[in-house]
Amino acid sequence: MTEMRRLPQKDQLPYALYRAAQVRELDRLAIEQFSIPSLQLMERAGSFAFELLCKRWPDRKTVTVLCGGGNNGGDGYVVARLAHEAGFTVRLLPMVDETRLQGDALINARACEKLDIDIIASLDVDRDHGVIVDALLGTGLDRQVEGRWAECIAQLNSMRAPVLAIDIPSGLNADSGVAMDCAVHADATATCIGLKQGLFSGDGPGCCGEIWFDSLNVPAKLYASQILSARRLDWNREKTLLRALMPTAHKGNQGH
Repeated sequence: MTEMRRLPQKDQLPYALYRAAQVRELDRLAIEQFSIPSLQLMERAGSFAFELLCKRWPDRKTVTVLCGGGNNGGDGYVVARLAHEAGFTVRLLPMVDETRLQGDALINARACEKLDIDIIASLDVDRDHGVIVDALLGTGLDRQVEGRWAECIAQLNSMRAPVLAIDIPSGLNADSGVAMDCAVHADATATCIGLKQGLFSGDGPGCCGEIWFDSLNVPAKLYASQILSARRLDWNREKTLLRALMPTAHKGNQGH
């Protein structure tokens, strides 16, 4: 059953940043120590992404969801199901055959099979795709994007439709913020549990668009298990650390 919660505000991002492995550990601890079923966490993540889609593009009632083979793809299947239940026109582009899916991703893929959702093989440039949801590659990416995955990302980036990335734009390294040969250019990114430092470094800011965060209601004390890898600076809070510059200032005026 879908959990409907108040969508967090865009300006309520945490300041703590983590590496991808740390966020996976937070996810593991939420499941094993705090007894939150992994399927429930996936449902919450997909629900958060769909709520953001509705808030960000309220006039668009067509959704095209691109799903990979891991938990990121599973989140995408949740979005596709919720959009269908809400009366949206939904198209689904699965990049991985169901026989290669496992666990919660497989459960949610099979749930979509029971619905009247249009399955497509590629993004047709002449078709109205509404909002495109990027659920292709998650935070575990550690190699260059190649082959049909790279072709799909290039095709996605050529579309005029707005793009919502789930957790991280596909192709972006969650630790370094480097685009692994290619990466999705999203208009908004719905990220969960912990902020990945790659969203804010390197190519991250240019790929993520607006970043929205949801803790998925995991217990606050969960975060004490990890030492943050970096800290996000908020200019409105940290600008006192830097002195104001004259409009005509030159680098030579600022010391060496």
